[in-house]
Amino acid sequence: MNENNLNYMVKIDKVHILLFRSGIELENIKLWSRQSQENERYLAGDIASVKFTAINLIKAIFKKEIYISKVTIFKSKIKGKIPFSEETASPIVMPLNIRIGTLFFDSIDLAMENTLNAQSFSVKEGVLKVYDLQLEKKDTLSLTIINQFDFEAKEFVSCSSDSMYSFRADSIIYSATSQTLAVSSLSIQPNYADYNFTSRYEFQTDRIEAGFSNIYVHDFSAAGYVNSRSMISSYIEIGKMDIDVFRDLRKEFRHVDKPAFQSVIYDYPGIIQIDSIGLANGNVTYTEHAEKANDPGSIHFDEINAKLYNITNDTIYKTERAFIEIKGDALLMGKGKMTILLKGRLFDSHNTFTLSGTLSDLEANELNPILEKNAFIYATSGKIDRMSFNFTANNTQATGKMTLLYHGLNVTVKNKRTDDTTAFGQRILSFIANKKVLDSNPIPGQEVRIGIIYHERDPERFLFNYSFKAILSGITSSLSKNPEKNR
Repeated sequence: MNENNLNYMVKIDKVHILLFRSGIELENIKLWSRQSQENERYLAGDIASVKFTAINLIKAIFKKEIYISKVTIFKSKIKGKIPFSEETASPIVMPLNIRIGTLFFDSIDLAMENTLNAQSFSVKEGVLKVYDLQLEKKDTLSLTIINQFDFEAKEFVSCSSDSMYSFRADSIIYSATSQTLAVSSLSIQPNYADYNFTSRYEFQTDRIEAGFSNIYVHDFSAAGYVNSRSMISSYIEIGKMDIDVFRDLRKEFRHVDKPAFQSVIYDYPGIIQIDSIGLANGNVTYTEHAEKANDPGSIHFDEINAKLYNITNDTIYKTERAFIEIKGDALLMGKGKMTILLKGRLFDSHNTFTLSGTLSDLEANELNPILEKNAFIYATSGKIDRMSFNFTANNTQATGKMTLLYHGLNVTVKNKRTDDTTAFGQRILSFIANKKVLDSNPIPGQEVRIGIIYHERDPERFLFNYSFKAILSGITSSLSKNPEKNR
């Protein structure tokens, strides 16, 4: 075997023939590269033993077919640096029929690096059991031969090909019998701090740091995902979620059209059929450094509880009427009670969706962390008693209405360069702003003003920006004397 292989060497210390159980046991197996230079690919492995149990000798001798009841691989440790590209690997064609009832790895420690870029991954204390492996003569060896398996791992860590992100999952358990995947924690960690991260990109980009815990994916076929990227599940539950997003708006914006959120689902390369996703508790913070601001501003949503329904790209809904739906509630800036309901028509040529929501009991100055750094306005007083909105949007525009009830509103304009609010120019601007912005709705003795939501979609922005700008148009309209004129 070593004479025919130019790249690797294999050493087996002992071979035992198991006469009564028709098997073979190989002990202390070592694998290493013939050349192991620092920048070239290499592979090194240690396996305590491999046991082949209950080999069908009659089929092996007379039919040239390998039937094995069980293969057990004990304590395997492998590390290496190889090209991950499928094009560089020669396909392995099976020379004969092979059947293995159970393939069991009792302990896997794996660490691999990609020679082509910064990509890498590692598995610690993995356990894998594959059931009913069948390889026909002249079949190409690939992951598609795996139809059912159980898997556990203490830790899985990966680095992106551009070295910008690290991904980690802890305490992973998957059972083929129950078709349930459980993950104790999952994290997405940028490898650089905010400005250091964004400085490495030519254009504006989001730096996303995220953590999820107590994740359960029910009625999920892991083999289906491995073979065809199919995401099929009756219910995905997430116990806790924390997401921090940072964007530096001072960098150049890349002008590329963004798809509607429905199109992102349709364009997924596999099948998506998720009945529902539930989030028990989450926190999201969005921070951006405006183009002319001295410091970044931020907005955050806390204690998020949400449900997503009918996430699918099943083409049956091209003829049957169906919707993707999102329901949620949260605390805006940790104080204001907020609810939303989004419904998007599946396979609608206009990508139509509706969004409605409410907000109540929020002091206006709670919004200062985002207002003063991004709009250069500082709320000195005022309270939002209740806000309710509803609009319909599609590929071109969003239209709807908003009722914003508030009182005692007063604002101060800040200098973009110095952050000063007391200079003469800023006091004049603050006076003008407070004349334009009514301090309450309704004004005593008058009817409630209904704000008009109208916003033309920017094809270079995604759903969140589209929805925010639509809501902002309704707020701006509600603050003025003549909402219709602000349309």
